[in-house]
Amino acid sequence: MTIDPNQCTVFVQVWVDINALQQGSTNGCYVVSNRSQHSSGEGTASVAIAAIANSDVCWSVIPIDPQYNGDFTITQIGDKTGWSPPPAPVQDKPNVFTGKLTKSAVDGDINSNIQFSYSGAGGIKMTLPLTITPISAES
Repeated sequence: MTIDPNQCTVFVQVWVDINALQQGSTNGCYVVSNRSQHSSGEGTASVAIAAIANSDVCWSVIPIDPQYNGDFTITQIGDKTGWSPPPAPVQDKPNVFTGKLTKSAVDGDINSNIQFSYSGAGGIKMTLPLTITPISAES
């Protein structure tokens, strides 16, 4: 079962500088979320986010270059522990995944590393470190 992105309350976006990506660098990758007040590392390639348990989460990878006409494909989000349903691709949108955060706050952080590939330049693959910590309520 895939969650419709419109149902999500937590959004994680990876903005990608195509030129840096073609050089194999994550320096051109900027992860942001709508949870910036509960995050660290916003605007870098490594982010930690606190989100309320049972939130629907949406990840997307977006090119910064407006002339880019290739494809991004998210290949995996972390591991399946802490999610129900686990992160999965949204139909007809290979650059968008959704999942439901279910692990309780006392169980600690959830590996939510985002792995994506880029169709240009021979199929570059990137993995960016991303951690989501479930919390029981806003503090």
